Amino acid sequence: MEIRKILLCTDGEEQTDKAEGFAIGIAKGARALICAVYVVNPLLKKFANELYAVGRDEYRDYIDKTLRDEGNTALKKFQEKARNQEVQVVAKMRYGSPEEEILQEMEEGGYDLVVMGSRLLGDWRSRFGSYNLPEKVFKKAKKPVVFVR
Repeated sequence: MEIRKILLCTDGEEQTDKAEGFAIGIAKGARALICAVYVVNPLLKKFANELYAVGRDEYRDYIDKTLRDEGNTALKKFQEKARNQEVQVVAKMRYGSPEEEILQEMEEGGYDLVVMGSRLLGDWRSRFGSYNLPEKVFKKAKKPVVFVR
């Protein structure tokens, strides 16, 4: 299997650092392109619609800006890390459910490999409270996916 295009799902979190390093290592060895995708989850905006009557629009605008800024920061940080290793990177920001947006990007992008960070879920409480995005993507993925812990 030849790897020419890698999809890296990044969120700027600690568990993603290892996945970023793994993707860079593969891309460098294969001379592949990495497409780093950050998904802005609009879930917080739903709460703004329900909780705040006064200043709702300003609060939604603030949330939008904050989420976009976090995404841009995570993508720029990764781009710099990859370029320092002489790996070609394209950054994308998508909006919506992370599970749906990642699966859609996988389908549309023609990727040979997908790399995601994953954290080990301990007791039942952490599993119950977790969205467990890697497992949800894995169950529906039609491309090879590597989860890095």
